[in-house]
Amino acid sequence: MTCPVPHEPTSSAAGLPHDVSAAVERFERVGGSVLFGLFGVGLFDQPMLPPVSAALEATGRSRYQPWARAVRTAAADQLIYHGTDADAAAEAERLMLLHREVKGVGPDGQRYSALEPQAWNWILYSTFFVQRGAYIALTGTEPTLAQNQAIWDHYRYKTRGLHLRGHNTPIEDYTDLVAHYERMATEELRITDALVAATVSVREGPRPDFVPALAGPLWRAGAPMFSHVVMLLGCGIMHPRVRDRMPITWTARHDLEFRLLTAVLRTVFDRLPATVTDSPMARNRRRYERLAAKYRRVGLTSFAPDPALRPVRYAEPEPVASIRS
Repeated sequence: MTCPVPHEPTSSAAGLPHDVSAAVERFERVGGSVLFGLFGVGLFDQPMLPPVSAALEATGRSRYQPWARAVRTAAADQLIYHGTDADAAAEAERLMLLHREVKGVGPDGQRYSALEPQAWNWILYSTFFVQRGAYIALTGTEPTLAQNQAIWDHYRYKTRGLHLRGHNTPIEDYTDLVAHYERMATEELRITDALVAATVSVREGPRPDFVPALAGPLWRAGAPMFSHVVMLLGCGIMHPRVRDRMPITWTARHDLEFRLLTAVLRTVFDRLPATVTDSPMARNRRRYERLAAKYRRVGLTSFAPDPALRPVRYAEPEPVASIRS
């Protein structure tokens, strides 16, 4: 029996209605913005899945090296989403290979594996919905069904190197994806050890390794406010059922703070040029694409002979009369 050939996701906005292609471009810009990192707590729906929590606890890096792990994750994401096709493919292959080692038996006695389809695809789905949530927060627009499908297709294309094969490829239809997420949020997610550890880490705000020790007092002074902001933004874009499982109490005051803070960030995102808000990789990629488009415009559209440039054919000169004649 042969496996069905999955629909190949596309990254091109060509041929799409203007509003849909514009949504894809805005989605891409949000994913490449340094402001996107402020919504990282939205990814805490990942350790709510028990097999993911078991894997994170087994390696210990999420609990004991939260900043180092966050930096590595961000670096991998930049290569996957904004690197060249060759670099994205190489990074995806590296991640798939290394995750083969992540397997074992969880505290509940159940075996887990990072490449188990439900757990692996959950990471992809979670990351997409966090980027979509940041898109809504930073643009103030709720995508239409057609726009949602287009940005999901675009995301699937960007992450194609991370897709499992056969029947385990990510869900294609956006409506089916939402239904799947709703079911997971209702039936599968739990308050886990990894979730609690990650939440405590954000609240305590340990000094990152890349912040010099001399700046420790300054970091300690600002960490509570920073922790509050990232917790507020990340939880604010969460699915309500997911947020209810966070080890925090979300109140009406948090709703108000979230609306005010996202209004400020929306102004920053709108007013500042992309060259300022882009991550280094996204900025470099955009500059490359502009230069490539500029050079492509120099080229001809056809190498067929151009009648306007053909040489003028002069009449043959009359033969000179012989001197002897």
